[in-house]
Amino acid sequence: MFDNDIKITGKHASYLKFLTKKSTELKKDAKSAEIFKRYIDVYMAGIIVGAVKNRKSDTDNSVDDSANILASAVIGEQDRLKFLYRLVMLIDNPSLSVEDRIDNAFRYDGDATKVKDGMAIINSYARGGIEWLYERFNDGVLTQEDYYRVVYELTKEYSEDYYC
Repeated sequence: MFDNDIKITGKHASYLKFLTKKSTELKKDAKSAEIFKRYIDVYMAGIIVGAVKNRKSDTDNSVDDSANILASAVIGEQDRLKFLYRLVMLIDNPSLSVEDRIDNAFRYDGDATKVKDGMAIINSYARGGIEWLYERFNDGVLTQEDYYRVVYELTKEYSEDYYC
């Protein structure tokens, strides 16, 4: 689990590139929010945001684009990714019993079919979270100050939602 490249395709790849600094390093004229440094950071944030906002998204191939998160980056963040995987498996399907959710989160690491199903859920949340982030940082945001404003608004929103 989390020991290979992760390939993001379609509009989600475009969104992922938009959110990273890497896109402007590779293509100087690319429009980019430059909120994250690496693709893996966007992917992990996407999982978190997707889970918190309960937003999933199916694989999209409407745009001919792809982005690879290299295995070296994935392995470097393996502990965090496994933590996110387990957390999402615990909260994803409230219709399952607590025991079944615990099994999905912790007991099936060696079961290829269960891990594949779990990864489909994780990737769905990641895509949903990436979409949500893209929407927030693309809608009417033109200058660096606008990006800072959106980061401030998101931080304030999070604070109000979770620290009241």
